[in-house]
Amino acid sequence: MNVTSVLVPAAKAERQKAILDLVRDRKVRTQDEIVAALHRRGLDATQATVSRDVRELGLARVHDPDGLRYVAAADTDEPSSVSTRLRAVLREHVRSMEFVEHIGIVHTRPSSAPLVAALIDSAHFEEVAGTVAGDDTVLVVVRSRPGARRLAERLRDAMGGGPTAARALDGNHLSGHGGVR
Repeated sequence: MNVTSVLVPAAKAERQKAILDLVRDRKVRTQDEIVAALHRRGLDATQATVSRDVRELGLARVHDPDGLRYVAAADTDEPSSVSTRLRAVLREHVRSMEFVEHIGIVHTRPSSAPLVAALIDSAHFEEVAGTVAGDDTVLVVVRSRPGARRLAERLRDAMGGGPTAARALDGNHLSGHGGVR
C-alpha cells in the first residue's frame, strides 16, 4: 500500500508555533531545515514564508561549536521568562558594555549580538528607544542620560553584579572586563 502525505497550507499562528517548537527542541541551522521539518509535520511552507516568520518571531542565529543555529529570542508564552532568558544570555554572551551619554555599546561573543539585541528589545525597557546589532556589537539607543544610567544599572544587575559582570564606573560607563575579555 502506497501512502502519500498531504501538505495543507498552514495558518500563520500554527506555522509560527511549530517553528518556535522546532528551534526550542533541537538545533536548526538553516531555513531549508525549517521548511523540511514543517513538511514532515504536514504543514506547507515555502522558504520565503519561513524567512518572514523567522523575522517576525525575532529568531536569532547564534554561533555554537558546530556553527550557526537559530534560537528563539524569548519565550513568548511566559512573560517572566524574558528577564530570565535575558539574564542568562547577558551572562553567557556579553563581554563588555559602555554607555556614553545616551548611547550604549554592548560587545558580545562573535555572532551573538542579534540575540542580545532581540532580548533587550523584547524586554521592553522603557529607557530603550531601540537597538542595532552587528555580528559582535549592539548599539543601544537610550531615550535620556538618566535613562542610560538606569538601564546600565538594570543590565549590571541582570548580569549578577559580580566580579565578572559589568560594573558601574561613573554612572554612565560600564565595563565587563573582570576576567571575561
